[in-house]
Amino acid sequence: MLGRLVTPLRIALLIAVGLCFLRFQDARYLYLTDLRAMDYRLLQRGPIETSGRVVIVAVDDRSVDTVGRWPWPRTVFAQLLDRISAAQPLSIGIDVMFSEPSTFTETEHRRARPKSVDPEAWQRVQSTLAEQDGELVTSLKRSSRPVLGFFFDRVWPAQESAAVSTDPAGALPEVATYNIVRGTPGGKGELEVWRAIGARGSLPKFNAAAGTMAYFNVTPDGGDGSIRRLPLVIAHGDRFAVPLSLATLQAALGNPMLQLRFADFGVASIRMDELEIPVAEDGRMLINYRGPSHTFPHVPAVDLLDGKVDPEVLAGKIVLVGVTATAVADVRVTPFAALFPGVEIHANVVDSILQGDFVYQPRLTGAIDSSIIVALALFLGTGLRRLRGLVGFAYAIMVLGAYLWGSQLVYLHAGMPLSLVYPFLSIVLTYTSVVVLQYVIEEREKRKVRRALALYLSPSMADLVSEQPERLMLGGDKRDMTVFFSDIRGFTSISEKLTPEELVELLNEYLGAMTNIIFEHDGMLDKYIGDAVMAVWGAPLAQPDHARRACLATIEMVERLAELNRKWEDRGWPRLEIGCGLNSGPMVFGNMGSEQHLALTVMGDNVNLGARLEGTNKKYGTRILASDSTVRAAGDAIVARELDMVRVKGRIEPVRMYEILGAAGARERWQPVIDEFERGLAAYRNCRWADAIESFERVEAANPGDGPAALYIERCRAFAAQPPPPDWDAVTVMDTK
Repeated sequence: MLGRLVTPLRIALLIAVGLCFLRFQDARYLYLTDLRAMDYRLLQRGPIETSGRVVIVAVDDRSVDTVGRWPWPRTVFAQLLDRISAAQPLSIGIDVMFSEPSTFTETEHRRARPKSVDPEAWQRVQSTLAEQDGELVTSLKRSSRPVLGFFFDRVWPAQESAAVSTDPAGALPEVATYNIVRGTPGGKGELEVWRAIGARGSLPKFNAAAGTMAYFNVTPDGGDGSIRRLPLVIAHGDRFAVPLSLATLQAALGNPMLQLRFADFGVASIRMDELEIPVAEDGRMLINYRGPSHTFPHVPAVDLLDGKVDPEVLAGKIVLVGVTATAVADVRVTPFAALFPGVEIHANVVDSILQGDFVYQPRLTGAIDSSIIVALALFLGTGLRRLRGLVGFAYAIMVLGAYLWGSQLVYLHAGMPLSLVYPFLSIVLTYTSVVVLQYVIEEREKRKVRRALALYLSPSMADLVSEQPERLMLGGDKRDMTVFFSDIRGFTSISEKLTPEELVELLNEYLGAMTNIIFEHDGMLDKYIGDAVMAVWGAPLAQPDHARRACLATIEMVERLAELNRKWEDRGWPRLEIGCGLNSGPMVFGNMGSEQHLALTVMGDNVNLGARLEGTNKKYGTRILASDSTVRAAGDAIVARELDMVRVKGRIEPVRMYEILGAAGARERWQPVIDEFERGLAAYRNCRWADAIESFERVEAANPGDGPAALYIERCRAFAAQPPPPDWDAVTVMDTK
């Protein structure tokens, strides 16, 4: 029932549904793990070639050590801009703010004149400072398409912006915005983008000189603070600002139209002329990092100031000016490094858009991930319905490896980072759950088998067979086995001499002792038929030596019965005598019956022959009779003598019948009797009645009470008086069962 209700496919489907629910709930730790898995894809891909059209002018450690601590005087920065402009770049993105008036010392930084400073001297200082700022203003005005950066100092993600005021705090001069904005009725979609309620930029005179302002904010992912996305739009009041990277690229390309289109879910598209830039609903773009730090050419600012840089290095390039000096700490955490220059993040964005080489995360990413989760779970569940053990494990590893390899190919060739965590969990949880289910069901079936087989087999055999529960299926198979039958002689008269309680006790002792011997020799108890016992060797597990086991067990039963008789005689109970029949050959073994009631048993003509041999003991005065096939299969393990050729009821072909006299250790005792009996049997079959009688009488003398010898003496005398017909074949016909 459990196996039918809880199948691998159903488990796989339940796991898939649960993971899909978690996927759409954006479970924090799974989301963060998936982000780091996406980082792994970048690292696995490794660095890629840049366009060669983006150059970084870096205020690096050597520049700071040579020129002086940052920030530099405005005159120095003006000279740097002049050097860059002289090389005729396409545009200059300035990842630096000039938000304070120029100053050389702490005293000069004060807005009010110190009392200790002469007014004329103070005026000369102010004039000098104004001249320095003026030089930077002049430099900005004559620069090649400069874009001056500023910073939104209070930026809120879409899901939190509704909780804060949407009114901008503080005035903001003209900044780079989208040329065309297509909103939604009621502004529903516009509420999904990141929103700023404060900004800090350069002094107005510098902003006016540059002409174009753009923000250089980056938005770290929650949890680990790594920069994987950059917002291509931030709302400020009713304006939608453009980042430094995009504005610098727009200036370099001759100011193509920037279009921002909203839908009810958020940002529907961002386009630069005909090029669509893939972004999420909140307007953030996944950064397709070209490689680790210094993947783009870095030109030290000090070398540019000293005239050591060939202008061709900057000519016709998009130049980004930024601070990379360690002491300034303008570094970020990225997938490639924990210390990554902030200006180089903008370089990666510019180069990615310039080449149209993006990392895509479609808006249907959730649906795609869910489809993958369900497909992998069901595919794995279907395969594990039939696969077990190492094969099933190898299959699960193959499915996982195929997905990892295939998803990496999709990332490399289509730029789509499919989820790793959820498909991985789908495979691992499905495999683990199915294996646990299979174990529980198999253990349940084994317990069922063990309980059923405990009625037929020894505990050790029951444990072995429980490993093959399919043996309890309705039906059977044909194999070579040995069947055993035993019956108590004169049981009716014995039962009349005992009270019912004594009869039950006697039978229980007898059947218990006989059954224990069967189990000790790894036989299978088939059934009790009143006082009769039926057992089988070679089932339910195949036994190459089934005949030997059966014969030795039967000999031990007869010996054990002799011990029981001595104990019962002391109680005043009657003796029991049994007859046993053994036959070996092909038989059908299995669960016979109906779905409601099964019997583990054997059937076939050879089974019937074993039963006939058991009954034949009465005629010959023997205890154990076996067919020729059993004796030959048992080999030297037993001592037996041939008794007769008989044709039992229901069979046409005669059967050579033997009496089992004991185990191999009794051969010395029985060999003279066997030899003399064989001489008598040969004389009998050759119609030499007198010689046969003489041999059989010598057998009786050697073994008083020998039933077969007495029977043959009687037959020889009868045939001597009335000879058999000429076609007599010396076969005895058994007319009764």
